[in-house]
Amino acid sequence: MKEKPPSRLGRFADRLSERLGRSSHVFLAVLLVLCAIEVCVDWNATLYEINVLRATLREKAVNYADLLRKAAEGGLLAYDWDELDRLSAGVFEDEDVVYVRFSDVLGNTIYDRLRSEYGAHFEGEHSEPFRTHYRHVMERDAAGMLNDPLALKARMERSRYRDFIQQFTDVENRLIAYFSKTPVIAHEPPPRALYQDRLADTSGGLDRELSYAIGAITTEHGDTYGVVLVAFRNAALNRAIFGKLMKGLAITLFFVGLILVQNILSRRAKLRLLDLESALGAARAAIRGALPDPPALGGRELGIAFAQADRVGGTVYDLRPLDDGEIELLVAVPAGSGVDAAFASVVLRDLYRRVIADREDVPELEAAARALLGAYEQSPLGRPIELVLARISASGKVRGLVAGLRPPSVLSDGGARPVELGPPLAIESPRLAKPLRAFSVDVGEGGFALFDDGLAPDAPRRFLPDEALTRIATQLGKKDAQSLAEEVVARAVKRYRKRHSDDFLAIVLAPATKRT
Repeated sequence: MKEKPPSRLGRFADRLSERLGRSSHVFLAVLLVLCAIEVCVDWNATLYEINVLRATLREKAVNYADLLRKAAEGGLLAYDWDELDRLSAGVFEDEDVVYVRFSDVLGNTIYDRLRSEYGAHFEGEHSEPFRTHYRHVMERDAAGMLNDPLALKARMERSRYRDFIQQFTDVENRLIAYFSKTPVIAHEPPPRALYQDRLADTSGGLDRELSYAIGAITTEHGDTYGVVLVAFRNAALNRAIFGKLMKGLAITLFFVGLILVQNILSRRAKLRLLDLESALGAARAAIRGALPDPPALGGRELGIAFAQADRVGGTVYDLRPLDDGEIELLVAVPAGSGVDAAFASVVLRDLYRRVIADREDVPELEAAARALLGAYEQSPLGRPIELVLARISASGKVRGLVAGLRPPSVLSDGGARPVELGPPLAIESPRLAKPLRAFSVDVGEGGFALFDDGLAPDAPRRFLPDEALTRIATQLGKKDAQSLAEEVVARAVKRYRKRHSDDFLAIVLAPATKRT
Protein backbone atom coordinates (compact mmCIF):
# COMPACT_ATOMS: atom_id res chain seq x y z
CA MET A 1 0.00 0.00 0.00
CA LYS A 2 1.30 3.43 -0.85
CA GLU A 3 0.77 6.32 1.51
CA LYS A 4 -2.44 8.26 1.26
CA PRO A 5 -1.76 11.41 -0.75
CA PRO A 6 -2.21 14.71 1.12
CA SER A 7 -5.38 16.70 0.59
CA ARG A 8 -5.60 19.51 -1.94
CA LEU A 9 -5.70 22.06 0.88
CA GLY A 10 -2.66 20.46 2.50
CA ARG A 11 -0.70 20.56 -0.76
CA PHE A 12 -1.66 24.21 -1.26
CA ALA A 13 -0.58 25.07 2.30
CA ASP A 14 2.75 23.30 1.81
CA ARG A 15 3.42 25.09 -1.49
CA LEU A 16 2.45 28.45 -0.02
CA SER A 17 4.61 27.90 3.06
CA GLU A 18 7.63 26.93 0.97
CA ARG A 19 7.13 29.83 -1.42
CA LEU A 20 6.85 32.34 1.42
CA GLY A 21 9.82 30.77 3.17
CA ARG A 22 12.01 31.15 0.07
CA SER A 23 10.75 34.61 -0.95
CA SER A 24 13.36 37.32 -0.38
CA HIS A 25 10.62 39.98 -0.57
CA VAL A 26 8.66 38.39 2.28
CA PHE A 27 11.85 38.02 4.30
CA LEU A 28 12.71 41.69 3.73
CA ALA A 29 9.19 42.81 4.65
CA VAL A 30 9.21 40.78 7.87
CA LEU A 31 12.67 42.09 8.70
CA LEU A 32 11.56 45.68 8.19
CA VAL A 33 8.50 45.16 10.37
CA LEU A 34 10.59 43.61 13.16
CA CYS A 35 13.17 46.40 12.98
CA ALA A 36 10.43 49.05 12.94
CA ILE A 37 8.80 47.53 16.02
CA GLU A 38 12.15 47.41 17.80
CA VAL A 39 12.91 51.02 16.89
CA CYS A 40 9.48 52.17 18.10
CA VAL A 41 9.80 50.28 21.39
CA ASP A 42 13.34 51.51 22.10
CA TRP A 43 12.66 55.13 21.19
CA ASN A 44 9.39 55.20 23.06
CA ALA A 45 11.30 54.16 26.18
CA THR A 46 14.00 56.78 25.47
CA LEU A 47 11.47 59.57 24.93
CA TYR A 48 9.68 58.55 28.12
CA GLU A 49 12.92 58.90 30.08
CA ILE A 50 13.56 62.33 28.52
CA ASN A 51 10.04 63.46 29.38
CA VAL A 52 10.65 62.37 32.96
CA LEU A 53 13.74 64.60 33.10
CA ARG A 54 11.83 67.55 31.66
CA ALA A 55 8.87 66.95 33.95
CA THR A 56 11.19 67.03 36.94
CA LEU A 57 12.49 70.47 35.95
CA ARG A 58 8.96 71.63 35.16
CA GLU A 59 7.66 70.59 38.58
CA LYS A 60 10.58 72.27 40.31
CA ALA A 61 10.13 75.50 38.37
CA VAL A 62 6.39 75.67 38.96
CA ASN A 63 6.88 74.95 42.68
CA TYR A 64 9.46 77.74 42.98
CA ALA A 65 7.18 80.20 41.20
CA ASP A 66 4.20 79.14 43.31
CA LEU A 67 6.13 79.56 46.57
CA LEU A 68 7.50 82.97 45.59
CA ARG A 69 4.15 84.34 44.40
CA LYS A 70 2.49 83.44 47.70
CA ALA A 71 5.36 84.68 49.84
CA ALA A 72 5.76 87.95 47.90
CA GLU A 73 2.19 89.22 48.20
CA GLY A 74 3.05 91.74 50.92
CA GLY A 75 6.48 92.68 49.62
CA LEU A 76 5.25 93.44 46.11
CA LEU A 77 2.22 95.36 47.34
CA ALA A 78 4.54 97.51 49.52
CA TYR A 79 7.18 97.72 46.79
CA ASP A 80 9.63 96.42 49.41
CA TRP A 81 12.81 95.75 47.42
CA ASP A 82 14.65 94.31 50.42
CA GLU A 83 11.88 91.81 51.17
CA LEU A 84 11.79 90.61 47.55
CA ASP A 85 15.58 90.27 47.61
CA ARG A 86 15.40 88.21 50.81
CA LEU A 87 12.75 85.92 49.28
CA SER A 88 14.75 85.48 46.08
CA ALA A 89 17.99 84.60 47.84
CA GLY A 90 16.65 81.20 48.81
CA VAL A 91 15.96 79.97 45.27
CA PHE A 92 19.43 81.04 44.10
CA GLU A 93 20.84 78.25 46.21
CA ASP A 94 19.71 76.04 43.31
CA GLU A 95 22.51 76.12 40.72
CA ASP A 96 19.98 75.87 37.87
CA VAL A 97 18.23 79.15 38.85
CA VAL A 98 19.80 82.11 36.97
CA TYR A 99 17.21 84.89 37.11
CA VAL A 100 14.30 86.08 39.27
CA ARG A 101 12.04 88.98 38.35
CA PHE A 102 9.07 90.64 40.07
CA SER A 103 6.80 93.05 38.12
CA ASP A 104 3.67 94.97 39.09
CA VAL A 105 0.25 95.21 37.45
CA LEU A 106 1.56 97.77 34.94
CA GLY A 107 4.42 95.56 33.87
CA ASN A 108 7.08 97.62 35.66
CA THR A 109 9.99 95.64 37.04
CA ILE A 110 10.02 96.08 40.83
CA TYR A 111 12.93 93.72 41.47
CA ASP A 112 15.12 91.41 39.44
CA ARG A 113 18.30 89.49 40.09
CA LEU A 114 20.63 87.76 37.64
CA ARG A 115 23.31 85.27 38.59
CA SER A 116 26.44 87.29 37.86
CA GLU A 117 28.73 84.59 36.43
CA TYR A 118 25.92 83.33 34.19
CA GLY A 119 25.17 86.87 32.98
CA ALA A 120 28.82 87.45 32.05
CA HIS A 121 29.00 84.11 30.23
CA PHE A 122 25.73 84.77 28.40
CA GLU A 123 26.84 88.23 27.22
CA GLY A 124 30.09 86.76 25.95
CA GLU A 125 28.24 84.09 23.99
CA HIS A 126 25.43 86.26 22.55
CA SER A 127 27.08 89.71 22.38
CA GLU A 128 24.20 91.28 24.32
CA PRO A 129 23.06 91.29 27.94
CA PHE A 130 20.73 88.61 29.24
CA ARG A 131 17.99 91.11 30.15
CA THR A 132 18.06 92.68 26.71
CA HIS A 133 17.98 89.34 24.96
CA TYR A 134 14.93 88.02 26.81
CA ARG A 135 13.12 91.30 27.63
CA HIS A 136 10.47 90.99 24.92
CA VAL A 137 9.37 87.40 25.60
CA MET A 138 9.41 87.85 29.36
CA GLU A 139 7.33 91.05 29.22
CA ARG A 140 4.96 89.39 26.75
CA ASP A 141 4.38 86.36 28.98
CA ALA A 142 4.13 88.51 32.10
CA ALA A 143 1.43 90.59 30.40
CA GLY A 144 -0.38 87.43 29.37
CA MET A 145 -0.27 86.16 32.95
CA LEU A 146 -1.75 89.46 34.18
CA ASN A 147 -4.49 89.82 31.59
CA ASP A 148 -5.50 86.34 30.36
CA PRO A 149 -3.67 83.32 31.85
CA LEU A 150 -5.88 80.82 29.98
CA ALA A 151 -5.03 82.38 26.63
CA LEU A 152 -1.32 82.35 27.57
CA LYS A 153 -1.55 78.67 28.47
CA ALA A 154 -3.26 77.86 25.17
CA ARG A 155 -0.64 79.87 23.23
CA MET A 156 2.18 77.99 24.97
CA GLU A 157 0.60 74.64 24.12
CA ARG A 158 0.13 75.59 20.46
CA SER A 159 3.59 77.11 20.09
CA ARG A 160 5.49 76.06 16.98
CA TYR A 161 8.78 76.31 18.85
CA ARG A 162 8.92 72.65 19.87
CA ASP A 163 11.43 69.91 19.27
CA PHE A 164 10.41 66.50 17.94
CA ILE A 165 10.14 65.08 21.46
CA GLN A 166 7.60 67.70 22.48
CA GLN A 167 5.69 67.25 19.22
CA PHE A 168 5.55 63.49 19.74
CA THR A 169 4.46 63.93 23.36
CA ASP A 170 1.72 66.41 22.41
CA VAL A 171 0.33 64.05 19.76
CA GLU A 172 0.49 61.13 22.20
CA ASN A 173 -1.34 63.12 24.86
CA ARG A 174 -4.07 64.12 22.40
CA LEU A 175 -4.55 60.51 21.35
CA ILE A 176 -4.74 59.37 24.96
CA ALA A 177 -7.25 62.10 25.74
CA TYR A 178 -9.33 61.17 22.69
CA PHE A 179 -9.51 57.44 23.38
CA SER A 180 -9.87 57.82 27.14
CA LYS A 181 -12.75 60.28 26.57
CA THR A 182 -11.30 62.79 29.02
CA PRO A 183 -14.12 65.20 29.93
CA VAL A 184 -13.70 68.80 28.82
CA ILE A 185 -13.86 71.29 31.71
CA ALA A 186 -16.43 73.92 30.77
CA HIS A 187 -15.14 76.65 33.09
CA GLU A 188 -11.47 76.04 33.73
CA PRO A 189 -10.05 78.25 36.50
CA PRO A 190 -7.16 80.49 35.42
CA PRO A 191 -3.77 78.96 36.19
CA ARG A 192 -1.68 80.63 38.89
CA ALA A 193 1.66 79.29 37.61
CA LEU A 194 2.80 78.34 34.11
CA TYR A 195 6.00 76.88 32.70
CA GLN A 196 7.52 78.25 29.48
CA ASP A 197 9.99 76.01 27.65
CA ARG A 198 8.99 76.88 24.07
CA LEU A 199 11.06 79.95 23.25
CA ALA A 200 12.49 81.22 20.01
CA ASP A 201 16.09 82.35 19.55
CA THR A 202 17.19 85.39 17.52
CA SER A 203 17.27 83.39 14.29
CA GLY A 204 13.71 82.11 14.71
CA GLY A 205 14.76 78.65 15.82
CA LEU A 206 14.08 76.79 19.04
CA ASP A 207 15.85 78.19 22.10
CA ARG A 208 16.98 75.34 24.35
CA GLU A 209 19.20 77.42 26.68
CA LEU A 210 16.52 78.77 29.00
CA SER A 211 13.13 77.98 30.46
CA TYR A 212 11.15 79.78 33.12
CA ALA A 213 8.08 79.58 35.32
CA ILE A 214 5.65 82.49 35.79
CA GLY A 215 3.48 82.91 38.86
CA ALA A 216 0.58 85.30 39.35
CA ILE A 217 0.63 87.30 42.59
CA THR A 218 -2.99 87.83 43.60
CA THR A 219 -5.12 89.49 46.26
CA GLU A 220 -7.37 87.58 48.63
CA HIS A 221 -10.16 87.95 46.09
CA GLY A 222 -8.07 86.47 43.28
CA ASP A 223 -7.25 89.70 41.45
CA THR A 224 -3.77 89.67 39.90
CA TYR A 225 -1.57 92.64 40.71
CA GLY A 226 1.89 91.28 39.99
CA VAL A 227 3.96 88.53 38.38
CA VAL A 228 7.04 86.63 39.53
CA LEU A 229 9.30 84.93 36.98
CA VAL A 230 11.96 82.31 37.84
CA ALA A 231 14.34 81.40 35.00
CA PHE A 232 16.46 78.21 34.76
CA ARG A 233 19.43 77.39 32.60
CA ASN A 234 18.99 74.11 30.73
CA ALA A 235 22.66 73.12 30.36
CA ALA A 236 22.46 70.18 32.78
CA LEU A 237 19.09 69.10 31.35
CA ASN A 238 20.39 69.28 27.78
CA ARG A 239 23.44 67.18 28.69
CA ALA A 240 21.19 64.58 30.32
CA ILE A 241 18.88 64.55 27.29
CA PHE A 242 21.83 64.14 24.92
CA GLY A 243 23.06 61.23 27.02
CA LYS A 244 19.61 59.60 26.87
CA LEU A 245 19.49 60.06 23.10
CA MET A 246 22.93 58.51 22.64
CA LYS A 247 21.96 55.65 24.93
CA GLY A 248 18.71 55.13 23.00
CA LEU A 249 20.61 55.21 19.70
CA ALA A 250 23.15 52.68 20.96
CA ILE A 251 20.43 50.35 22.27
CA THR A 252 18.48 50.66 19.04
CA LEU A 253 21.52 49.94 16.87
CA PHE A 254 22.45 46.99 19.05
CA PHE A 255 19.04 45.35 18.98
CA VAL A 256 18.40 46.15 15.32
CA GLY A 257 21.79 44.65 14.51
CA LEU A 258 20.92 41.64 16.64
CA ILE A 259 17.61 41.24 14.80
CA LEU A 260 19.39 41.49 11.44
CA VAL A 261 22.02 38.92 12.39
CA GLN A 262 19.51 36.53 13.93
CA ASN A 263 17.10 36.74 11.02
CA ILE A 264 19.80 36.41 8.37
CA LEU A 265 21.26 33.38 10.12
CA SER A 266 17.82 31.89 10.71
CA ARG A 267 16.91 32.51 7.06
CA ARG A 268 20.03 30.70 5.91
CA ALA A 269 19.19 27.85 8.25
CA LYS A 270 15.59 27.86 7.02
CA LEU A 271 16.70 27.80 3.38
CA ARG A 272 19.01 24.89 4.16
CA LEU A 273 16.11 23.18 5.93
CA LEU A 274 13.82 23.81 2.95
CA ASP A 275 16.48 22.41 0.62
CA LEU A 276 16.81 19.40 2.90
CA GLU A 277 13.04 18.95 3.00
CA SER A 278 12.94 19.20 -0.79
CA ALA A 279 15.65 16.58 -1.03
CA LEU A 280 13.82 14.39 1.48
CA GLY A 281 10.62 14.88 -0.48
CA ALA A 282 12.40 13.80 -3.66
CA ALA A 283 13.82 10.81 -1.81
CA ARG A 284 10.40 9.83 -0.48
CA ALA A 285 8.92 10.25 -3.95
CA ALA A 286 11.69 8.11 -5.43
CA ILE A 287 11.03 5.34 -2.92
CA ARG A 288 7.24 5.56 -3.33
CA GLY A 289 7.62 5.40 -7.09
CA ALA A 290 9.72 2.27 -6.74
CA LEU A 291 7.16 0.33 -4.69
CA PRO A 292 4.89 -2.03 -6.63
CA ASP A 293 1.34 -3.07 -5.74
CA PRO A 294 0.84 -6.65 -4.47
CA PRO A 295 0.11 -9.06 -7.35
CA ALA A 296 -2.55 -11.79 -7.29
CA LEU A 297 -1.52 -15.08 -5.69
CA GLY A 298 -4.10 -17.74 -6.47
CA GLY A 299 -6.25 -18.49 -3.42
CA ARG A 300 -4.09 -16.29 -1.20
CA GLU A 301 -4.11 -12.57 -0.46
CA LEU A 302 -0.96 -10.53 -0.08
CA GLY A 303 -1.23 -7.18 1.67
CA ILE A 304 1.53 -4.58 2.05
CA ALA A 305 1.31 -1.34 4.01
CA PHE A 306 4.12 1.21 4.20
CA ALA A 307 4.46 4.54 6.07
CA GLN A 308 7.53 6.68 5.58
CA ALA A 309 9.17 8.61 8.40
CA ASP A 310 9.53 12.37 8.03
CA ARG A 311 13.31 12.02 7.71
CA VAL A 312 13.09 8.98 5.41
CA GLY A 313 14.24 5.68 6.80
CA GLY A 314 15.23 4.12 3.51
CA THR A 315 13.09 0.98 3.75
CA VAL A 316 12.29 -0.43 0.32
CA TYR A 317 10.57 -3.54 -0.96
CA ASP A 318 9.95 -5.15 -4.34
CA LEU A 319 7.72 -7.93 -5.67
CA ARG A 320 7.98 -9.95 -8.85
CA PRO A 321 5.85 -12.87 -10.04
CA LEU A 322 7.71 -16.01 -11.09
CA ASP A 323 6.75 -18.41 -13.88
CA ASP A 324 5.73 -21.19 -11.50
CA GLY A 325 3.10 -19.01 -9.81
CA GLU A 326 5.30 -17.96 -6.94
CA ILE A 327 5.99 -14.39 -5.87
CA GLU A 328 9.49 -13.27 -4.97
CA LEU A 329 9.64 -10.68 -2.17
CA LEU A 330 12.58 -8.40 -1.40
CA VAL A 331 12.68 -6.23 1.73
CA ALA A 332 15.79 -4.15 2.38
CA VAL A 333 16.51 -1.65 5.16
CA PRO A 334 19.79 0.29 4.68
CA ALA A 335 21.50 1.58 7.83
CA GLY A 336 20.86 5.20 8.76
CA SER A 337 18.24 7.61 7.53
CA GLY A 338 17.88 10.65 5.32
CA VAL A 339 18.57 11.27 1.66
CA ASP A 340 21.66 9.03 1.46
CA ALA A 341 19.82 6.06 2.95
CA ALA A 342 16.85 6.67 0.66
CA PHE A 343 18.89 6.68 -2.52
CA ALA A 344 20.96 3.74 -1.28
CA SER A 345 17.73 1.74 -1.02
CA VAL A 346 16.63 2.83 -4.51
CA VAL A 347 20.01 1.74 -5.88
CA LEU A 348 19.58 -1.63 -4.19
CA ARG A 349 16.10 -2.03 -5.70
CA ASP A 350 17.43 -1.16 -9.18
CA LEU A 351 20.30 -3.64 -8.78
CA TYR A 352 17.83 -6.32 -7.74
CA ARG A 353 15.78 -5.81 -10.89
CA ARG A 354 18.82 -5.69 -13.16
CA VAL A 355 20.86 -8.50 -11.61
CA ILE A 356 18.07 -10.93 -10.64
CA ALA A 357 14.64 -10.00 -11.91
CA ASP A 358 15.72 -9.43 -15.52
CA ARG A 359 17.47 -12.80 -15.82
CA GLU A 360 15.88 -15.43 -18.02
CA ASP A 361 16.47 -18.15 -15.45
CA VAL A 362 15.34 -18.15 -11.84
CA PRO A 363 18.38 -18.66 -9.61
CA GLU A 364 18.13 -20.28 -6.24
CA LEU A 365 17.75 -17.92 -3.30
CA GLU A 366 21.37 -18.26 -2.17
CA ALA A 367 22.67 -17.60 -5.68
CA ALA A 368 20.32 -14.64 -6.06
CA ALA A 369 21.51 -13.21 -2.73
CA ARG A 370 25.18 -13.64 -3.72
CA ALA A 371 24.62 -11.87 -7.04
CA LEU A 372 22.69 -9.02 -5.46
CA LEU A 373 25.22 -8.44 -2.66
CA GLY A 374 28.14 -8.67 -5.07
CA ALA A 375 26.65 -5.94 -7.25
CA TYR A 376 25.72 -3.81 -4.24
CA GLU A 377 29.28 -3.93 -2.91
CA GLN A 378 30.41 -2.04 -6.03
CA SER A 379 27.95 0.80 -5.54
CA PRO A 380 29.37 4.04 -4.04
CA LEU A 381 26.03 4.52 -2.27
CA GLY A 382 26.12 1.08 -0.69
CA ARG A 383 25.90 0.73 3.08
CA PRO A 384 25.13 -2.09 5.56
CA ILE A 385 21.64 -3.45 5.03
CA GLU A 386 19.10 -5.69 6.73
CA LEU A 387 17.54 -8.02 4.20
CA VAL A 388 14.69 -10.42 3.53
CA LEU A 389 14.56 -12.33 0.26
CA ALA A 390 11.67 -14.81 0.11
CA ARG A 391 9.50 -16.75 -2.34
CA ILE A 392 5.80 -17.26 -1.60
CA SER A 393 3.65 -19.90 -3.31
CA ALA A 394 -0.11 -19.99 -3.68
CA SER A 395 -0.18 -23.21 -1.65
CA GLY A 396 1.11 -21.37 1.43
CA LYS A 397 4.73 -22.45 1.32
CA VAL A 398 7.23 -19.69 2.09
CA ARG A 399 11.00 -20.07 1.90
CA GLY A 400 13.58 -17.39 2.12
CA LEU A 401 16.64 -15.75 3.63
CA VAL A 402 16.77 -13.16 6.38
CA ALA A 403 19.64 -11.04 7.73
CA GLY A 404 19.26 -8.53 10.54
CA LEU A 405 15.47 -8.15 10.48
CA ARG A 406 13.13 -9.92 12.88
CA PRO A 407 12.18 -13.35 11.55
CA PRO A 408 8.78 -13.43 9.84
CA SER A 409 5.95 -15.01 11.83
CA VAL A 410 3.45 -17.75 11.15
CA LEU A 411 -0.14 -16.86 12.11
CA SER A 412 -2.43 -19.59 13.40
CA ASP A 413 -5.05 -20.11 16.11
CA GLY A 414 -5.12 -16.39 16.93
CA GLY A 415 -1.41 -16.24 17.72
CA ALA A 416 1.90 -15.48 16.02
CA ARG A 417 5.14 -17.45 16.30
CA PRO A 418 8.42 -16.61 14.58
CA VAL A 419 9.66 -18.99 11.94
CA GLU A 420 12.68 -21.11 12.81
CA LEU A 421 15.88 -19.92 11.18
CA GLY A 422 18.68 -22.17 10.00
CA PRO A 423 22.36 -21.68 10.79
CA PRO A 424 24.27 -18.76 9.22
CA LEU A 425 24.98 -19.33 5.55
CA ALA A 426 28.43 -19.15 4.05
CA ILE A 427 27.62 -15.88 2.30
CA GLU A 428 29.87 -13.08 3.49
CA SER A 429 29.52 -9.46 2.46
CA PRO A 430 30.53 -6.15 4.08
CA ARG A 431 27.09 -4.88 3.12
CA LEU A 432 25.25 -7.34 5.39
CA ALA A 433 24.38 -6.09 8.86
CA LYS A 434 24.20 -9.72 10.09
CA PRO A 435 24.72 -13.13 8.44
CA LEU A 436 22.04 -14.55 6.18
CA ARG A 437 19.97 -17.38 7.59
CA ALA A 438 17.48 -19.53 5.70
CA PHE A 439 13.92 -20.45 6.65
CA SER A 440 11.15 -22.54 5.15
CA VAL A 441 7.58 -22.90 6.37
CA ASP A 442 4.19 -24.07 5.17
CA VAL A 443 1.46 -21.85 6.67
CA GLY A 444 -1.35 -24.11 5.44
CA GLU A 445 -4.67 -22.50 6.33
CA GLY A 446 -2.94 -19.93 8.51
CA GLY A 447 -1.08 -16.80 7.57
CA PHE A 448 2.34 -15.30 7.30
CA ALA A 449 3.37 -11.80 8.43
CA LEU A 450 6.34 -9.49 8.76
CA PHE A 451 6.33 -6.19 10.65
CA ASP A 452 9.29 -3.82 10.87
CA ASP A 453 9.58 -0.42 12.56
CA GLY A 454 13.22 0.21 11.66
CA LEU A 455 14.31 0.53 15.29
CA ALA A 456 17.15 -1.33 16.95
CA PRO A 457 16.12 -4.41 18.95
CA ASP A 458 16.84 -2.73 22.30
CA ALA A 459 15.32 0.67 21.38
CA PRO A 460 12.33 1.91 23.43
CA ARG A 461 9.08 1.43 21.56
CA ARG A 462 5.55 2.80 21.75
CA PHE A 463 4.16 0.00 19.57
CA LEU A 464 5.73 -3.42 19.91
CA PRO A 465 6.14 -5.63 16.82
CA ASP A 466 4.68 -8.54 18.82
CA GLU A 467 1.60 -6.41 19.47
CA ALA A 468 1.26 -5.72 15.75
CA LEU A 469 1.64 -9.39 14.84
CA THR A 470 -0.85 -10.48 17.51
CA ARG A 471 -3.31 -7.91 16.19
CA ILE A 472 -2.98 -9.36 12.70
CA ALA A 473 -3.33 -12.93 13.98
CA THR A 474 -6.53 -12.24 15.93
CA GLN A 475 -8.14 -10.58 12.91
CA LEU A 476 -7.00 -13.22 10.40
CA GLY A 477 -9.96 -14.50 8.41
CA LYS A 478 -12.14 -11.55 9.47
CA LYS A 479 -10.45 -8.98 7.26
CA ASP A 480 -8.53 -9.14 4.02
CA ALA A 481 -4.72 -9.09 4.10
CA GLN A 482 -4.43 -5.55 2.82
CA SER A 483 -6.77 -4.19 5.50
CA LEU A 484 -4.82 -6.04 8.20
CA ALA A 485 -1.50 -4.58 7.02
CA GLU A 486 -2.93 -1.06 6.75
CA GLU A 487 -4.53 -1.29 10.18
CA VAL A 488 -1.34 -2.14 12.10
CA VAL A 489 0.71 0.48 10.23
CA ALA A 490 -1.95 3.13 10.92
CA ARG A 491 -1.98 2.13 14.58
CA ALA A 492 1.81 2.43 14.75
CA VAL A 493 1.76 5.89 13.16
CA LYS A 494 -0.92 7.00 15.62
CA ARG A 495 1.07 5.72 18.61
CA TYR A 496 4.23 7.54 17.53
CA ARG A 497 2.35 10.61 16.27
CA LYS A 498 4.70 10.76 13.28
CA ARG A 499 7.72 11.14 15.52
CA HIS A 500 9.22 7.77 14.63
CA SER A 501 12.75 7.82 13.27
CA ASP A 502 12.22 5.15 10.64
CA ASP A 503 9.65 3.62 8.34
CA PHE A 504 6.83 1.23 9.21
CA LEU A 505 6.34 -1.82 6.97
CA ALA A 506 3.77 -4.60 7.33
CA ILE A 507 3.44 -7.58 4.97
CA VAL A 508 0.58 -10.04 5.46
CA LEU A 509 -0.12 -13.29 3.59
CA ALA A 510 -3.55 -14.73 4.37
CA PRO A 511 -6.13 -17.06 2.87
CA ALA A 512 -8.61 -15.30 0.62
CA THR A 513 -11.50 -13.90 2.64
CA LYS A 514 -15.09 -14.60 1.67
CA ARG A 515 -16.82 -11.34 0.76
CA THR A 516 -20.60 -11.00 0.83
